[in-house]
Amino acid sequence: MCYHGTMKKITEAEYRDATNNYLGWCTGCEEFTRDNTEPDARGYDCPKCREYTVMGAEDAVLTGEITVES
Repeated sequence: MCYHGTMKKITEAEYRDATNNYLGWCTGCEEFTRDNTEPDARGYDCPKCREYTVMGAEDAVLTGEITVES
């Protein structure tokens, strides 16, 4: 189920995987749900919730949607 809550924490390994594989972060589902997503993407479609709420991993960090734990 998709929802919008507080900032999600991910590991460095998860972030590295997301950036290396161009994964997109859904702000509704609060998880990586989309492949082939540019780092600065915004408003891409989510295959899970079918909303246009996917952004690139780098932008998700820069905007505070996710934080990388060290």
